[in-house]
Amino acid sequence: MVERVRPRDYNDVRHVGHYFCKGVLVVMDLTAMADDEARQLVDFAAGLICARGGDMERLSPKVFMLVPSEPATPSTTTGIIKRLRPRDYNEVLYVGHYFREGVPVVMDLTALTDDEARQLVDFAAGLICARGGDMERLSPKVFMLVPSGLARPSTAGDGAEEAAPEFT
Repeated sequence: MVERVRPRDYNDVRHVGHYFCKGVLVVMDLTAMADDEARQLVDFAAGLICARGGDMERLSPKVFMLVPSEPATPSTTTGIIKRLRPRDYNEVLYVGHYFREGVPVVMDLTALTDDEARQLVDFAAGLICARGGDMERLSPKVFMLVPSGLARPSTAGDGAEEAAPEFT
C-alpha cells in the first residue's frame, strides 16, 4: 500500500506518522511548504525511521519516500520498491521488467532531456494500460508506477486537486 501525503503545515505531520506506523509506504510531498517547515517534517520523518525502522529516500528536493521495515499487508505488497534512474530510452526495459513482476517502481527521469522523459512516460503509460495499475507524478520528472493488486496511491492532506505540472 502507498499513501501520498502533502502536508500544508507542520500540524499535518500526523498523517505521515499515522500511515508510517501502520506499515504503509508514505510518499511525503513537501513542495507546498516553506523550507524551514519542510526541514522540520524531514526531521520528524527521520525520528520515525529511527524509532520504527525502515528507510527514507529523497526522490526530489522536497519529495521523500518513507519505507517501513514491516509492510502493512504482506500478502498484497512486496515490501520492495525499485527506484530506477534511466539514462536513456534503452534502459526503460528495466522499468517494464520490475513492473511486470509486481514490484512498484519509482522512475526518476531527472537525468533525461524533456523529449527523452516524455518517451519514457509514454512507455510507462502503455505499460499501465496493458498490465493495469496506476502511475502518479511525484515531482516534474519523478513518477511512481504501482502494479494492479497493490493499493492505488492516494493523497492525504490535500485541500483540492491540483493540475499536473507540464514538462518545461
